[in-house]
Amino acid sequence: MGVVVEDGDLQPDAPTRVAADLVSSAELLSSATDQPVHAPLPDLLKAQVERGTGGARLGRYALLRVLGEGGMGVVFAAYDEELDRKVAIKLLRTRADGAAPERSWLLSEAKAMARLSHPNIVQVYDVGTCDGQLFLAMECVVGVTLLRWMRGGPKPWREVVPVLLQAGRGLQAAHEAGLVHRDFKPANVLVGGDGRVRVLDFGLAQLQGRGSGAPRAEHDDSHRTTIVAGTPAYMAPELHRQAEPDQRSDQFAFCVALHEALFGKRPFTGNSSQELARAILAGTITAPPADAKVPAWLRRIVARGLA
Repeated sequence: MGVVVEDGDLQPDAPTRVAADLVSSAELLSSATDQPVHAPLPDLLKAQVERGTGGARLGRYALLRVLGEGGMGVVFAAYDEELDRKVAIKLLRTRADGAAPERSWLLSEAKAMARLSHPNIVQVYDVGTCDGQLFLAMECVVGVTLLRWMRGGPKPWREVVPVLLQAGRGLQAAHEAGLVHRDFKPANVLVGGDGRVRVLDFGLAQLQGRGSGAPRAEHDDSHRTTIVAGTPAYMAPELHRQAEPDQRSDQFAFCVALHEALFGKRPFTGNSSQELARAILAGTITAPPADAKVPAWLRRIVARGLA
């Protein structure tokens, strides 16, 4: 789930229309809706926004439309009334078992993100809680995810490398600031309409159960964020052994994404999450297409990153 606005959905210079009869989140929780009264706040706000009956408010932010959602929460396009600018609001869900997430850890991680300013990292403007749930206000990027960019058709290596280099610089800046991403993958990278690449969602992969439990074995879950830390297809061997991630784990994930962008396929494959994990642990790399026009020096770099 990326904090991204598809081209044409929300133009930077388009007038922002905010309804006059905004409803606060507290009022929304107590109002009669078609959602159960115990429904999580992200779902209540999503329902209110999608009905188009006046919009909803989260603190000083007027929620305009839903940009996307996933297991971790819902992303809204919003308007910051105090600073007069468009933002993306990510409202994080509580855990599936109903327990409150580790708010102190999440707030610490999010505040570290907010202090980190780099052109290749999505800027976090504000961090807070509402009705016990964490939200982040971030820059709203007009563009597409790296995943969608890659699926737009084969790209020559000279086009791929500059894009991935920008993402790599974002990771490097975070590492120098003491942050580990924990879930780097093409879906967590944005390619802006201005050509600038930004990485997002540092550290948030562990919301659903930080450092405990084994990866969930789900059908075709190679793109799902697991309960440990990461997405199976991009997880380094140590993460499949349930070890704590570090900067090297991010570098491994980066090289998986680079391999995927260069050759149109990921280096490790399997018909299940278990087979995928075995291939990664054994270092069994699927041979790239024979006709791939990628120079030998670049192949060596990718192979080193996957070692």
